[in-house]
Amino acid sequence: MANVKNLKTGFTGELEKTDGLAAKARQAAGYVKEEAGAVTRSAQDHPSATGTALLVFGAAAFIAGYLIGSGSAPERSRYWHWDR
Repeated sequence: MANVKNLKTGFTGELEKTDGLAAKARQAAGYVKEEAGAVTRSAQDHPSATGTALLVFGAAAFIAGYLIGSGSAPERSRYWHWDR
């Protein structure tokens, strides 16, 4: 039976399906947009804390990259080898 309330108010659209993969993907995309907006608002409200966090993260990434890079470098010899 049709929903009488929707018929009385002039509803002419399609009802949105709430099950299925497409609906779940739309819902997940909505959550991601909301969280991104919250992060943006927080960063705008606290610019010094955001800058500090980015600086610390960048320094940690630089140190990790340096350690990984220096660990994979070939071992150096103490003597010069001249090729003839």
